[in-house]
Amino acid sequence: MQRVYAALAFATLAVIMCPPSAEAGDWLDWQWYGLTGPCDEKCAVMVFGGKFVETPMEDIFLGGDLSPFGWDYGDSGFVGVSASRTVASFWQERFAIETELGVGKRFGSMHESEVWAALFLRYSDFPWNDYIYTTIAASTGLNYASGISQEEKARAGNDRGDRLLHYLAPEITFALPENKSRELVVRFHHRSGAYGLISDADGGVQYLTIGLRLRF
Repeated sequence: MQRVYAALAFATLAVIMCPPSAEAGDWLDWQWYGLTGPCDEKCAVMVFGGKFVETPMEDIFLGGDLSPFGWDYGDSGFVGVSASRTVASFWQERFAIETELGVGKRFGSMHESEVWAALFLRYSDFPWNDYIYTTIAASTGLNYASGISQEEKARAGNDRGDRLLHYLAPEITFALPENKSRELVVRFHHRSGAYGLISDADGGVQYLTIGLRLRF
């Protein structure tokens, strides 16, 4: 799993920093949009919120416990906002790479604030998209918390935790085919040490969230 984290982070950063040459683009159908210029449906803002999930992420995504109705939840909630931009696409726009900046606030049993910067890889070519437009995405990035809660210390495995952790946020989106710019987003908002790549803290807090994203 550590190698997966490392490969994802390295490959995504390499693509962002060093776009493929024209020859590579011939078979990748690579489109580089960049970070500046008119948005033209490449920019987005999102508001979202959700509930703290106590069930370990490994049990959910690697152990097959995918139904949120069977997860254990804590007493903390989370609200956040983010701004993102599509900077590249490839394979006839089946895949897209997006940058995101976000800020959020925990409430309930935890009260820390969070800020993050991340890169998302998104896939959108599903056979049912003429009926319900669907995308899936996952991120690699950094998340900084204003403090370390007792919950994070308990999940860290080192009794300390860390303010700066890896940000992994798999999500699925749904939209009407005639109005793709308005998306219902279900995101698993997760902080961790990425198996030692970012921190020696094993785990952090995580939230199952639902939000609305507007693209413009």
